[in-house]
Amino acid sequence: MKMMFELILLTLARRLRRSCAKDGMKEKLRVPARSVQIRTRDGSVARHFVFCGGAVLSRRGTITSPDVTLVWQDAATATRVLLSSAPDAVPAALADQFLTITGDGEVAIWFSELVRLCRGGSTTDAAARPAIAVIGLGRMGSGIAAQLLRAGYPVTVHNRSADKARALLDAGATFAATPADAARHAVIAITSLANDDAVRAVVEGSQGLLGGLAPGAIHIGTSTISPEATGRLVELHAGHGSDYLAVPVLGRPDAAAAGELIGLVAGKASVFAASREVLAAFTRQLQYLGPDHAIAAAAKLAANYTAVTVIDLMGQIYAFGEKTGIPLAMLHSMFRMLWAQPVMQGYATRIWQRQFDDVGFDLRGGLKDVTLMVNAASAHGVHWDFAETIQRKMTAGIAMGLGGRDWSSVCDVTRAQAGLAIAPDHPSGSGP
Repeated sequence: MKMMFELILLTLARRLRRSCAKDGMKEKLRVPARSVQIRTRDGSVARHFVFCGGAVLSRRGTITSPDVTLVWQDAATATRVLLSSAPDAVPAALADQFLTITGDGEVAIWFSELVRLCRGGSTTDAAARPAIAVIGLGRMGSGIAAQLLRAGYPVTVHNRSADKARALLDAGATFAATPADAARHAVIAITSLANDDAVRAVVEGSQGLLGGLAPGAIHIGTSTISPEATGRLVELHAGHGSDYLAVPVLGRPDAAAAGELIGLVAGKASVFAASREVLAAFTRQLQYLGPDHAIAAAAKLAANYTAVTVIDLMGQIYAFGEKTGIPLAMLHSMFRMLWAQPVMQGYATRIWQRQFDDVGFDLRGGLKDVTLMVNAASAHGVHWDFAETIQRKMTAGIAMGLGGRDWSSVCDVTRAQAGLAIAPDHPSGSGP
């Protein structure tokens, strides 16, 4: 098995080098020099990769201080997982600790995307790509639709406000007057909407999505909605003869625009397999969570609960730093060290410098998600007291005039309670 694992790594090195000229690869390689090491736990098999100036260099053996190291339990396990056709084989190996990652997690994600691209990405001829409908063109939906157009899919869009579709129409999309019209010829329909009520309004009724979607077609829901609403969608599609795939996404609007979202997928494995190529057009990572659709909705609420509690925690600590004289630069460095993920680094900077006018998700939308978290936890007898506290703080922040600012502005409620100055929302969105 050692020889087989070495051959897999050698083949990967050759594919990476041959793929350097591909457009997608060239974009990914426009980064500072990076190094990645892959080895077994006992070091019996090891190969390193160095990326510099658009070139890919690779040799057997290890190097000192790589940016990231992927450590497999042993060569037999690595070979079995890497040759598996299961879509969740590698995530499962991570969960079972057959594979561990040390070093810079961002570089690990970047490397996995390179591997996907060098394997050829899509194998579907552009002329034969299935028709896609995208319904809901807010900050996230617009980015998703744009990525699908760039990937060569025929896209029909619908939005309650037609003016939001203008840039997409210029890029080649077709506009439909109703959700039913948008879905009528679609093999896959994607919704990106604000809440349970918006999803219900778009899906149900004679002019709703189900009014035009053909039996056997697939509806992918990327919205943050309740597990109960998710269950209702599953029932509706089962009665209609179509399939629902829950894929709530993680990432801010800039990630959607760059195709860098993370999708939390739940539903039939066969439906996921049929949708995977379309999902790959607007995500950089997919986590398959199994056949129970509600788990994806619960996982998204858990992920957002993690994010929103850490955001408020940092605001409290910065306020404490101001009151006690701790240098804020020191606290900022501490946060960057503790929470190395790029999005959390961004929030650390945003709260430190109080940059709340670049709105990715406003405080009103944040209150909606936190309310979903509280309700979902209560339904299972779980007491999320931090979520209840933040719910009260977000309500207070909206009353203070912060509703149109980024949801990280919830920390200004803590500042106000501590007697520190805050800046109210500005109708223009430009800030002070």
